[in-house]
Amino acid sequence: MGVRDLIPPMMLQLDRDQECYDFIKWYQTEGQRSDYDWGNPDLPFLEVHDANVLEGLQYLNVERGDVPHISALLLLKLKLLIDVIALTLTRQVIPGQLPPELGEQVEMHVIRSPISHQWVGKSSKELKNAQQKVQSQVMFIASSMRNLNEHYVDVLLDAEKYLPNPADYYSPGSFEEMLRILQHSYSAWWQHEGVLEILQSAKVIAGKDSEDEIEDMMDTLTFRNNPGSDRSKEEMLDDVSRNRLWGYLDHAVMDAMSLSKDRPSDLERLRLKAEWEAAEREEREFEEGDSDEVYEWEDSDDSD
Repeated sequence: MGVRDLIPPMMLQLDRDQECYDFIKWYQTEGQRSDYDWGNPDLPFLEVHDANVLEGLQYLNVERGDVPHISALLLLKLKLLIDVIALTLTRQVIPGQLPPELGEQVEMHVIRSPISHQWVGKSSKELKNAQQKVQSQVMFIASSMRNLNEHYVDVLLDAEKYLPNPADYYSPGSFEEMLRILQHSYSAWWQHEGVLEILQSAKVIAGKDSEDEIEDMMDTLTFRNNPGSDRSKEEMLDDVSRNRLWGYLDHAVMDAMSLSKDRPSDLERLRLKAEWEAAEREEREFEEGDSDEVYEWEDSDDSD
């Protein structure tokens, strides 16, 4: 890791988010060119300015990308998502109770990123569109990160466990690579309130939804014949929850934007569970009905 890998997290801590995005984009585009002459000081350098933070991410190298930069980009997108959630909650708490100009002043104080200023005072539809756009980009970047380093979420969510053990050497995609990234970027993650919390929330929701599957998973030959078969049920559930975390981010966002005492994710899980149990009962009753018809048919044959 070089100095260029340390800069994006620092920029995010200073809320220089646009500059952070421009920096990352330049390195992920021009900086990736094989014919770029790094020894020529006359060539354009970091000339990307005011790029659209919500633009498409096709320029990212998702197969051999710069992991520290993509990690910082993920933090930036989550930072924006938290701001959108804060704006949505604010409008639920003070709907129409303040003049528009005062409402906008309140909204300015519940967001952190200067980039999020563009959504202050915008319509609910525009805010919803922004949420969906940012959320889809978070999912895209998270998927890319998982391909680049499978240890990403494990290390990030257990940072206190791994921070005291920095790695001196690493190879791309290794556990040690994530330890190095954690050393240089975790302070930025920790200082962005709501970001780690929403990831933990998604993990908890994934755990609740996966709890009933764990015993069946542990009873398979695949589990028993592979490394890690000595894990307890709790350890297995923790691993599964981490692996499924990103698939439940939308549930975590839904919970975060709700003022109800009942979490929407819990209500949805209970609804789906009730539907599943009803379908199972219906199937059993259907099978029992078929069995009764067979017995009646056999009895009628015997009497003949």
